[in-house]
Amino acid sequence: MGAITPQFGPKPIGPKYGQPIVPNLNVKHVCPNCRNNPPNIIEEYSKGDLVCGDCGTILGDRVVDTRSEWRTFASDEGGADPSRVGQAGNGLIKNDLDTQVSGLDGRSGQSGALARAQMRANAATGGLGRSNHNAITNMFGKIHQKCDAMQLQPNITQRAQHVYKIADEQRVIRGKNEKAIVAACIIFACRDAGSSRTFAEVCRACQVSKKEINTVFAAVRNAVQNDRRKKGQDTSTFGVAQTVQSVEALLSRFSNYLALGIPVYNVAKHVAAEAQKRAQIDGRNPVSIASGVLYMTCVLMDNKKGSLAEIIKVANISGSTVKLITKLITDHLDAVIRPEWKEQFPAGYAQLAAIRDKSMAKGESPKESRGATPMVKDDTMRVGTPKPVSVSLTA
Repeated sequence: MGAITPQFGPKPIGPKYGQPIVPNLNVKHVCPNCRNNPPNIIEEYSKGDLVCGDCGTILGDRVVDTRSEWRTFASDEGGADPSRVGQAGNGLIKNDLDTQVSGLDGRSGQSGALARAQMRANAATGGLGRSNHNAITNMFGKIHQKCDAMQLQPNITQRAQHVYKIADEQRVIRGKNEKAIVAACIIFACRDAGSSRTFAEVCRACQVSKKEINTVFAAVRNAVQNDRRKKGQDTSTFGVAQTVQSVEALLSRFSNYLALGIPVYNVAKHVAAEAQKRAQIDGRNPVSIASGVLYMTCVLMDNKKGSLAEIIKVANISGSTVKLITKLITDHLDAVIRPEWKEQFPAGYAQLAAIRDKSMAKGESPKESRGATPMVKDDTMRVGTPKPVSVSLTA
């Protein structure tokens, strides 16, 4: 007799709605040759292969790439772009639609006539202020290219493009050099966003002289301030570089370029804040202040990476300027540093104190200029009276 199936009791567990049992996730795909655990299996989507990263054995082929497809296949169709989606719209351009007339007209000549009519329509009714659509788009592309080369953030790129649009609508940059216009817009956008960039850096990136940028920058700043004034916005500090913020930002960037580390930056930031209150460096160029403060901090902390030659190379200023700022700060050495730093960095503090003592000793001694009349001290003459010269006359 066969086995009798019980009609009573719990039923055996089976698949629900015909679904298969969940696979065991403990099963691993191990290479049969090297058998390393954990396995180093690489999916090469370009060839569709599943390859072992240790021994190079091909474990599978024709792997399906499940990632998103970003190609437009424009090069596979003989130059025709089958893409049905255009580029992202720009909010600074009122009419961001563009029409392109194809040249495939069966040699009838109608495409050329339509293209010329389109160019005249864009020049007359571009809807973009004083420049047509192509000119605005071209300048926006140049600004975007320079901002990417300088590794600026996207919000600064948009600010620079907005500044150019305002200046173009007010017709203050007509006939100016395009490189100078791009540089001026970038500098203004950096100052507005609080991202410090010096004129020298922008000059090197845009390959334009500082003299040309100064002229265009003044016109751009006045145009943007007039636009803000019409809208009732504050223009007191709009586009103006703040010394405290600029010095702190420059210290951060110079420290990053020289790989000095966060401790050096924190000490330099404290010294810069205290030095601007006491030393006679207020009103000087922020690049000079940042360079002098950073050099003094490196001397104090005995950091060999922040040598004078390296700081001069990064800041693009002369060595005499860095030494002058350092001397002015060391005149108030005990006031600009914390008391515990004297014991923490005794060698660096002694070197800075020697610079201070030497500077004070030179300040107490009288200075005589070259070629001046010698000054003598006599009981019968006042101090500073020129010494009489005897002249003999012969008959």
